[in-house]
Amino acid sequence: MMRKERGFSMVELMVAMTITLIVSGAIYGLLASGNTAFRREPELADRQQNIRVAMDLISRDVYNAGASLPTFAQVFTRLDAGGGPCTGAEGLNGCGPEGTLGAVAANGRGQGDTGGKDASTASDVLEIVSTDERCRAQSACSGTPAVAGTVVLRGRLPSCLGLPGLLLLTDNASFTVQPAVVGTGAELCSGGDAAQNGKVVLTTASLGSWSPAATMSAPSTSPPPATPVVFVYGARVVRYLIAPSGDPRDAVPALWRSASGRYASSGAATLDPGVASFTQVGSPWELVARGIEDLQIEYQAGTNATVWTNRPPLVVTNTWDSLVRQVRITISARAQAPNLQGAQRAGGTGPDAVRGQLTTVVAPRQAFNELQIDKQIQ
Repeated sequence: MMRKERGFSMVELMVAMTITLIVSGAIYGLLASGNTAFRREPELADRQQNIRVAMDLISRDVYNAGASLPTFAQVFTRLDAGGGPCTGAEGLNGCGPEGTLGAVAANGRGQGDTGGKDASTASDVLEIVSTDERCRAQSACSGTPAVAGTVVLRGRLPSCLGLPGLLLLTDNASFTVQPAVVGTGAELCSGGDAAQNGKVVLTTASLGSWSPAATMSAPSTSPPPATPVVFVYGARVVRYLIAPSGDPRDAVPALWRSASGRYASSGAATLDPGVASFTQVGSPWELVARGIEDLQIEYQAGTNATVWTNRPPLVVTNTWDSLVRQVRITISARAQAPNLQGAQRAGGTGPDAVRGQLTTVVAPRQAFNELQIDKQIQ
């Protein structure tokens, strides 16, 4: 007797196919999720690394703000775009943007950063004056430190000053930043420690209006501790701003840094990144971190630690509450690779990106030390 062959019923086939589809869908979801994470995590790690590099550089420069300068010195540039006091909507250090972003980069900045003239939200340009502490200070015995001309040093001219370049001269009451070149000829200081003292030629008057340089006293011809003593340092006018990276294939904004501010070693004004005709060749500017789309700087002075302002206070001689005690730095960055999980569009404009932010508070060392010595900080 022959046995009747029997196959799967339609119901059994449908159940098997449904189970197979469910299992296949789950496996595909895991694979897709893993692939997304595989692409996302390196991008986020790169973004966070860019923020950390940028924050480390800025924090270090803010910490050294005012190093070796007079106690009541305006070391955070407080000018508007026209060179006047920080009273307008445009300028540096919380006064607002300087217009160095192109339209493409401006549209790609973070949410809440309008790119307009609102001083509380516009990306800041930070400029800090300090000295190059890798090169020991020299003292001058002749010359007029606030104007162009020859200044004679009491010792040999150190190579670490890197002339031609910018020098900072101070009599501990006022200071000036001036471009200088190596001087020639022999001249002996009274009581000098070398048969031939170093000479520098200050090629122009003060580059900035950080302090009333015209009131600086002429150096004493007698050896220290005779007064007044004019000290000569290598100058640092560190400047940060956000501008396009310059890569024609990528309009991502970036953080730029210059150790001599807007000036070349000759003291001539240079172009900022992002403006027409800017080229990095021969420029003091260096690109330090890509993907940085916003920089916010806030200042805390006086005795109220809860009050933060978007621009540095005007420093007043013998007024301790006018000194900047803390600086709050906030940096925003983005990862912009296509199809990243969690990518969003900033404010309805610009590219989709995954954004992150880092904030830290730094106490400028010079002001903090002076406040402690005078018992202004308990």
